[in-house]
Amino acid sequence: MGLSVTTQNAIIKKADVDRYQLVLFNRTGSVLVMRSSDDNGYSLPIMGVPRFTRLAEELTTLLRSRWSVETVLLFAGVSTDSQKEHLYAVLEVQDGKCPAMKSAAWLSVQQALQFLGETQGALILKSAYGKAARRQSGSTVGPFSKLGWLQDLHDWASHVINPLGMKLKHFQQLNGSETFSLIRFETTKQPVWFKAVGKPNVHEYVIAQALAQLLPRYVPNVLAAKPEWHAWLMSNAEGVTLWEAQSSTTCQTAAKTLADLQFESLGMTNVLLDANCRDLRAPALLEQVDPFFDTVAKLMRQQTKIPPPILTCHELADLRATLKDALHCLVATQIPDSLGHSDFNPANIIVGPEGCVFLDWAEAHVGHPFLTFEYLIAHLHKSDPTRPKFENEMRSTYREPWACATSPEQVDEAFACSPLVAVFAYAVTSNLWRDPVGVKIPGVAGHFRSLTRRMKQEADSIRLRRVSWLN
Repeated sequence: MGLSVTTQNAIIKKADVDRYQLVLFNRTGSVLVMRSSDDNGYSLPIMGVPRFTRLAEELTTLLRSRWSVETVLLFAGVSTDSQKEHLYAVLEVQDGKCPAMKSAAWLSVQQALQFLGETQGALILKSAYGKAARRQSGSTVGPFSKLGWLQDLHDWASHVINPLGMKLKHFQQLNGSETFSLIRFETTKQPVWFKAVGKPNVHEYVIAQALAQLLPRYVPNVLAAKPEWHAWLMSNAEGVTLWEAQSSTTCQTAAKTLADLQFESLGMTNVLLDANCRDLRAPALLEQVDPFFDTVAKLMRQQTKIPPPILTCHELADLRATLKDALHCLVATQIPDSLGHSDFNPANIIVGPEGCVFLDWAEAHVGHPFLTFEYLIAHLHKSDPTRPKFENEMRSTYREPWACATSPEQVDEAFACSPLVAVFAYAVTSNLWRDPVGVKIPGVAGHFRSLTRRMKQEADSIRLRRVSWLN
């Protein structure tokens, strides 16, 4: 759900805010909303949005609160002049008629351009109109930048759900861009969700279809797919997220359901890989250890500030060797590879009356099952850095079925090695570390250095455990 105005204002005061010039078209693009001023002039409306939030959800919620209009974000961008960059967002107002708005008016595109004159706002409007109304020749923009696409979606979704005895009602756009969309539709029965993906997550479209067929108990039910949009319509997962209902019982339920899912996925390795799941099995990870650490060694030499500490060549060599040993140890546990989720966080876990449903499988992989469990524990660490609540109970619940499949000693060894391997697998999942240009992007080099320091902490923990076992 969207934030209340009070909460929104409180966040804006505390967080960095990006200011967007808004181009608000009606459904046909014949008119747009312009902000009126005291001197009888007009300009594009401007709204502040807290940084690092979902732009579509924030803007549509603010516009609903301020002007009582339902809108959908088409696209956003940056327009640059000689002095600075100007953020803008283009939206479509869904009301059939153009509603009256306080301190604003509906003007034609030509009227608006006359008021804007030679300003950057005029350039933004011309570009936005060309893209949204498909007036640009040779345009290769995504399907959700086009005016009227939501009506096409409404017609398609109605065709899918009407035979099920449901009719569409309200909608809420939670995320969106030219090629990506996430919308929740209320219906006369239970809600349904529309999701579409673009680059770099097009693979999620295939994964979602495959998992709905292979492991339907654990993922939302896919009602229909729209291949030309890389989109699908799915049932609502009944329940609340693990963030919202974090307790000993719900955390143990999540751990048990994860183990059940992974056991059920054993033997599906080839099918899952064919469905575009990433290969994070030990042999694939071992191939990446040496090139990754060669890159990190260069990045460490580029670090100019201390702290954080710069890992020496000797420390990196020790870490490299410990990581390889940990990967070999995971293989030796004879715990088979299974379906995994590299973004397995409490927001992607819906706890319901009959167990859990897992969402957002763009980061699906095939690998050692314990990696996914460690990602969940790592996310819970963020809310309690000293020790996640209920970690002992979760580990006990998760280990039980695996201890029945192999020896308790092998499970202990897997628990000891998997945190280190999980951090490494997370680091190499993106190929950005291989890109000489990519690692020069501000913050990227620091990100990989930070992950490597985290690996060293996990490697030191493995050594300490083994020393304690010997004593």
